[in-house]
Amino acid sequence: MADFKDQIVEIQEAIARIEQKLDQINIAQASIRDLREIKNRVYKEAISGARERREIFATLDAIQKSIAALQANARARLDRRTDIPTTELRVGIFVDVQNIFYAAKPFNARLDFEKLLELSVGKRRLIRAIAYVVQSPDVDQSNFISMLQQKSYEVKRKDLRQRSDGSAKGDWDMGMAIDIMRFVDKLDVVVLVSGDGDFVPLVDLVKTLGPRVEVISFTYNTARDLINSADEHIPIEEALLLRNSAQAESAT
Repeated sequence: MADFKDQIVEIQEAIARIEQKLDQINIAQASIRDLREIKNRVYKEAISGARERREIFATLDAIQKSIAALQANARARLDRRTDIPTTELRVGIFVDVQNIFYAAKPFNARLDFEKLLELSVGKRRLIRAIAYVVQSPDVDQSNFISMLQQKSYEVKRKDLRQRSDGSAKGDWDMGMAIDIMRFVDKLDVVVLVSGDGDFVPLVDLVKTLGPRVEVISFTYNTARDLINSADEHIPIEEALLLRNSAQAESAT
């Protein structure tokens, strides 16, 4: 009987040892699975990273080629522009009427749009002159708009929008930028009549595409970055202003 009990104990101990080994095997197998998963993940990440790096380098290469093409195009256009007689240079004039109107107020004066046109074009060839007007619902601007049209300006109008908080919103920044980019291939000179610093990125872009950019504005009311970005800044001075003129209609 004692021998039988001893055998049972031995069997139980053997089972315990086997179970312990099985646990160790399971742990080892689990560890191997974990390591394999880590290896596979690292491998996939390495492949993905390599692919991403290739894509990044390919994108950078495409960007560099685009920059080189733009620079070559700009150089070609600049070379062509310097070879063109002054009388053949194509000019586009884009007037931010609201910006100039308010900038002129401290001088108790208004811009002389006829002289502006003469100054902007000179001996060059006018392709398009566009005046961007923001209309206030309580101001009759018909005479002002007629005057602009008579002086060869195309007039684009936008209504002043009243916000719920009582403030008003009305500007042509986006519309002017779109028009300038629409005409950029047809122009050798872009004349921007505004002191708004928001136009700096546009001026920089236009210059990379070839046209010369001239900014005409009141110096005191013009962003320094805009002056620096332009090929030339022409200040609005007394000769371009009208006092007590027939242009009595508001431009806002």
